[in-house]
Amino acid sequence: MNETADAAVVRAKILAGVSAAAFLGPFTQTVYVPSLLEIGADLAADTLMVNLTISIFTAILAASSFVVGPLADHRGRRAVLLPGLGVYVAGCLLCLLAPSYWAFLAGRVVQACGISTGSVVAAAVIGDLYAVDERPQAMNRYQLMVFLGPVAGPVIGGLIAAHLHWQWAFGVLMAVGLAVMLYNATTLPETLARAGAGNPLALSRIRVVVRSASARSILLLGFSQFYGYYVFLVFLPQLAERFALSTSGKGLAFVPLTAGILAGIEAVKRWLPRQTGTRIMSATSYGICASVLALWLASTAGALSLGLLLLATLLYGMLLGASLPAQSTALVNLFTAERATAMGIYNFTRFMGAAAGPLLGAMIAGAFGLNAVLLSLGLLLLAAAWAIQRGMTDPGEAAAGR
Repeated sequence: MNETADAAVVRAKILAGVSAAAFLGPFTQTVYVPSLLEIGADLAADTLMVNLTISIFTAILAASSFVVGPLADHRGRRAVLLPGLGVYVAGCLLCLLAPSYWAFLAGRVVQACGISTGSVVAAAVIGDLYAVDERPQAMNRYQLMVFLGPVAGPVIGGLIAAHLHWQWAFGVLMAVGLAVMLYNATTLPETLARAGAGNPLALSRIRVVVRSASARSILLLGFSQFYGYYVFLVFLPQLAERFALSTSGKGLAFVPLTAGILAGIEAVKRWLPRQTGTRIMSATSYGICASVLALWLASTAGALSLGLLLLATLLYGMLLGASLPAQSTALVNLFTAERATAMGIYNFTRFMGAAAGPLLGAMIAGAFGLNAVLLSLGLLLLAAAWAIQRGMTDPGEAAAGR
């Protein structure tokens, strides 16, 4: 094996480790969802209290991105990820042994604080290790792992709940988290070229990112697409209600959306060698907008069929999945010293979109009806697509002659 092949193997091992760390965040978010009723009964918690254990996890992931990103740009990737995984394992142990609701909630807080390092550091490491023309493929693998998390979580959680007490889901998380931490401790070197310079939480890093027109267009795109994704998650059962589906049938209505994301991430690998990330983002963003507006037109005209609904959600998922690797790649191409900071802000805006979708969607639906939710979403996606077309410039593509 020659030196180049050796280096490729080493980078592949590093990519696997940091992608596994990124996987743990969304996996941890959903693995215990099948046991929510049992958790409420065992811990004497009502529905609001149980749902708070999910919401607080998401809120901390979003807020901590502003700390983790600048810290990883200052202290280094390894120096932030490994302690973060250690904190995550401690949170899993606390959830496993929690004797009360408040102890369990505290464990969820600790988990979120620790695993918030995963996705931010993973994307930054990819930017550090891979050349511009190699980053899209590496980012594609990373995004695939991230979206496998919420898909695998309920499935594995359901299997655990069927045979063991619900708290053992956190025993599994602790074991997996410990394995990921040990693997990264063995394989992940410090990839930040100059660690330790300047103030780790300096606002100047954030200002550099938000002053970039290209970065702002990506942030708007990420916000709008995750806003739409969670609008579908919340309102898809209401749309499916029109077709008198059974409870299990309504559950199956989510399959095209989730499967579409995974298929889109996998399919975009064929486009990456032939198309620039900017073109992919532009085409997919307009395509997502068109799928939502077509759904709105059909619903408004009373012509919405189950097949059209499932096709629209499939297209939304596929185009979202195809767009995500290009978004992450463009951000790490735009910045060098602020690479992790940019990914932290990007994650924050996506989480804010995820949080805003159900809330604003419910307000719009209550005031104007479900069709207004679809129309407002379509217009938001159109604005994001226009922003990408007008404001996006990737210096990495210019350097690669694309």
